[in-house]
Amino acid sequence: MIRLLDPAADSNVGSLAHVSALVPASTLDLSGSIRSLSGHSGLLDGAMRFAAVYLIVAAALMMIPLWLRSDGLRAVVAAALGAFLAVALTAGIGMLWDRPRPFVAEHFTPLISHAADASFPSDHLAALGAVTICVWFASRRLGFMVGLIALVVAFARVYVGVHFVSDVVGGFALGLACGAVMWWATSHAQDVLERANTLLVRWHLRPASADAPRHSLAKVP
Repeated sequence: MIRLLDPAADSNVGSLAHVSALVPASTLDLSGSIRSLSGHSGLLDGAMRFAAVYLIVAAALMMIPLWLRSDGLRAVVAAALGAFLAVALTAGIGMLWDRPRPFVAEHFTPLISHAADASFPSDHLAALGAVTICVWFASRRLGFMVGLIALVVAFARVYVGVHFVSDVVGGFALGLACGAVMWWATSHAQDVLERANTLLVRWHLRPASADAPRHSLAKVP
């Protein structure tokens, strides 16, 4: 259960008034409404803890079917590069704007342990946004599944008290943009992808069926 802390325990923490000046009240209310669901069911709290921390791994596992497809190498490479870029940008934004996390701004104990670093944007959702768009370009079905995973992770991280709604929305949007940029960039690296694919097949790191014509590496259904 989320527990209130003594505001006097840390004189350096941000205030809710400061956050309210930067974020629309409706967003704060939505974040609070989601967090208010916690503490009523141990089963639900446990599920949200798991989703907030570990469910992102399921999105990574979605890359395995793509890795085994002849046209999947580009998506895997673009997703990895896009996620790396998105997380790097979230770190830079956090250095420029050290937005207090909900449990810092509103003085409560979150359902999971977390550092009191910058809240905006969510690096989890930034990475998931990049993976979602790149997987979507290669496979609508897998992309939809990754998108659902991202939605659950976003909800869970607000639920456990480590993000505001605007943090997860902003992070996901940033990730979508980074993923799209890397998808575009890989369209100009088909020769490199083809050579890499040939080596991976030779080293038995990709199935022999993946050694397909060059154009298949860029296929978009």
